[in-house]
Amino acid sequence: MDYREFREKILEELKDFYGNDAYVKIQRIRKNNGVQKYGVVIQFTNNEPDSIVPIVYLEELYDYYNNGSMDTEECIGEIINNSEEFLKQQEEVKKMSANITDWEHVKHKVYPILLSRKDNKDLLKTLVTIDMLDLLVAYMAREEAVDGKISSIQINNFLFSRYGISKEELHMQALSNVKKDGYEFYEFTGILKNLIKDEPFADDIKENGCGTKGIMYIMTNTSMFYGTTGILDSKWLREKTDGINYYIIPSSVHELVFVPDNGSISQEDLDEVVQEVNNLMLKDEEKLSDHCYYYDAETGEIRTRR
Repeated sequence: MDYREFREKILEELKDFYGNDAYVKIQRIRKNNGVQKYGVVIQFTNNEPDSIVPIVYLEELYDYYNNGSMDTEECIGEIINNSEEFLKQQEEVKKMSANITDWEHVKHKVYPILLSRKDNKDLLKTLVTIDMLDLLVAYMAREEAVDGKISSIQINNFLFSRYGISKEELHMQALSNVKKDGYEFYEFTGILKNLIKDEPFADDIKENGCGTKGIMYIMTNTSMFYGTTGILDSKWLREKTDGINYYIIPSSVHELVFVPDNGSISQEDLDEVVQEVNNLMLKDEEKLSDHCYYYDAETGEIRTRR
């Protein structure tokens, strides 16, 4: 069964399952970096017409079907389970969507995100952004549900026009929120060990100032969700780097790897590492850049070259 047939099969089965209780369709949805994915959209008939609806993306499920780890019935069951989980969180989702145009409600939930500029030209037309080197700083409103899952909405031009604020005020508020977002540097070996075990961050991972030993560190936030924007907090970054120059590897939109500049590796070599990780390990929408950056501890400047 090819991908088109798989989508048609899923849609037919879901329509039969929900009957008149929901309107089900499959649509293409634009993601980061020009990526478009097919998502199952389920609009329950007892919901308000403008309520937020669950979307389940099909690419990963098709991969599971293709490699034999799931059959179509199991894929459909996964979609139904995800939709039920969404309904359980609906009060939190409703609360966020109902107040999304109210700046006084939203402002403490707004965070910056870093995106590739060259791979998001279409988003430039719809999102509020500023330039940073060859990247974009965009913004999202983020809400964490009781089960720890995160709901987020990117701040587009329509929402921004309803806030009645300047772009500078939006940016400064988002930077203020970054300071409470649980950013830390973690020893790279400790993180790697836990990722290999497929475990969350262990409580006993040793956290140091990044320059304490001059070793490799991963920088991210507590939620590991768009955790690259800690570099926008220049004062905090200066404290953590402790006078040491670092190469910064954009391992994804969610975290950065800091490699000390001790003369043992070139920027060109690290650029090759970035490209290899992008090609072999990352989903297209999670890629941030195809090269590393350089942090100059003396000036506190981040630039594209050493």
